Amino acid sequence: MKRRISFVAVVLAASLAAGTPVYASSVTDLQNQKNKTQKELNKVNNNISTIQQNASQTKEEIAELDSELVSLLADIDILEQDITNKEAEIEQAQKDYDAAQAREEKQYSDMKLRIQYMYEQGNVSYVELLLQAQSITDWINKADFAQQVYEYDRNMLVEYQETKQQVADLQVQLDEDKEELLEIEASLKEQQDSLETMIAEKKQKVANFETQLANAKAEASKLKSQLQKQTQQIKDAQAKAAAASSSTSKTGSTSGSSSSSGGTVSSGGSATGNAIASYACQFVGNPYVWGGTSLTSGADCSGFTMSVFAHFGISLPHSSGAQAAGGRSVSYSEAQPGDLICYPGHVAIYLGGGRIVHASTAATGIKYGSATYRTIKCIKRYY
Repeated sequence: MKRRISFVAVVLAASLAAGTPVYASSVTDLQNQKNKTQKELNKVNNNISTIQQNASQTKEEIAELDSELVSLLADIDILEQDITNKEAEIEQAQKDYDAAQAREEKQYSDMKLRIQYMYEQGNVSYVELLLQAQSITDWINKADFAQQVYEYDRNMLVEYQETKQQVADLQVQLDEDKEELLEIEASLKEQQDSLETMIAEKKQKVANFETQLANAKAEASKLKSQLQKQTQQIKDAQAKAAAASSSTSKTGSTSGSSSSSGGTVSSGGSATGNAIASYACQFVGNPYVWGGTSLTSGADCSGFTMSVFAHFGISLPHSSGAQAAGGRSVSYSEAQPGDLICYPGHVAIYLGGGRIVHASTAATGIKYGSATYRTIKCIKRYY
């Protein structure tokens, strides 16, 4: 009878033991799926960062083009005012030219009449001047006056002709100045059109970036939700595996086991990794101190891991982000005691069997915990 009971117990234990790899396989598959999702999320996050950088750069380019356009428009306004002033100068020059020409024609006409009169009268005019003169001195004065009138008429005619020529030269210069201003204005307006087109195109690029960014953020949100769901699925699968392992233990299985609730280091893995994990467990219960590195007086999460690894001659930076960036990446299914479990803004030492030891908070200090209590960012091996 005892042999029969013993046989049944053995069969039952074997059956339960055979069921455990099923859970292990399930956890591995789930972790592989989660790793794949994490890679996709990392890719989307990198894409988001690239889109944001491109959008920021394009906005800076738009700001520079806007500034250039404002300066250009100011130049066009000044140029248009110069053209208006130049047109007024041209109009005034035309009036001055017309007036100078009228004075020249009148002076020439008056001079011709006086010369004609003097020649038609001939010497009689001088005889009359002599007869009318009171003395020889008076006659000379009168004759000299007639000569002065002639010379005055001629000088005035020459002066009016010179003035008219000066005004004509000024008209040519003003017309050339206006033509130059019009050419510059046309060039500036072409630049204005080009700048406005470039600004419109870049604004469209920014709008496209914003659309891409919105789509990428929506995709990232879905992947984050998926990660959370997968993390919970892994926890559930691990719980089932732990329950199966506990049942196996109760039926008399002789295989070694590790407590899932305590800090016992799981069997397997390298000697160095096991030594690191075992050494870290010695300091459970010691305080958490922000920025600290003392395993006895207090350390923060990265200070704790840094000091534990330093005991084995392995140098780590005092930063969770820097620790996550170094080492060799392994998947959760490949994780061994002594590996670093890296979370966003936090780091812990893996003990195996889904357990960790870490400097948690000021309220709890250095303690044990579940490796999947948070979303795992990556797992790094430094030994």
